[in-house]
Amino acid sequence: MGYVVPFMNGKGGTGKSVLARTYAVEAARSGASVLIADLDDVQRTSKHWAEHRKLNGLKPEIRAEVATPRVAYEMVGRSDVLVIDAPGWTDRETLKMASWSTFCVIPSRANRMDDLSETVRLLHALKAEGIEDWRVGVALNALRAASAVEDDRDARAYLKEAGYKALPGFVRDLKSYEVALLQGKAITETDEAELNREAFVVVDGIAGAVLEAGKRMTRLLDAEKAKPKTQAKERDKGGRGR
Repeated sequence: MGYVVPFMNGKGGTGKSVLARTYAVEAARSGASVLIADLDDVQRTSKHWAEHRKLNGLKPEIRAEVATPRVAYEMVGRSDVLVIDAPGWTDRETLKMASWSTFCVIPSRANRMDDLSETVRLLHALKAEGIEDWRVGVALNALRAASAVEDDRDARAYLKEAGYKALPGFVRDLKSYEVALLQGKAITETDEAELNREAFVVVDGIAGAVLEAGKRMTRLLDAEKAKPKTQAKERDKGGRGR
């Protein structure tokens, strides 16, 4: 079964594209075939980034195609991992997309008023759509460098009060990450080992959550497939007993 991993939030500037690209690079580095569906037909940031990465000869090479949510659905199965870079807004189509995804990553800054409140609103909307908590995770991104530890703690407390939790780690808002992205790199590919380690904590948390969600979905599908056989056996037993 292929993994479908959308990076979404109803607010722009939360780092959806940044984390989507980084997860895509590390998934490809682990041996998976990866495809990014860039749903922002105007800015096409992930599409342009992938082209820039190819021009600079960076490996692994990442494929990216511009798509709509409906086209992205048709892309499922074309790769081991389909990464969806959603635009900075949420509509019915993007909410519906969560229903056929493996795990939804919600990147968010730590600002309560502008970012976390919108993140929680989206989490509520996903829950209303019937998306289970184990198929959704908040990734804290672009935290203020000078107060990242405190902002991380406050953000987690805010999410906990709302009934949610964030994935492990956080990424700070640093120039070195921006420079790496401009070169077609991921934020795990900077020239500074410490920053790469920081980014890896977040990406590894995402990868682990995706794998666990995939396993859980497989178990549920297997259980569902086994139901008719079990019921048929019970009917047969009942028939023989009469």
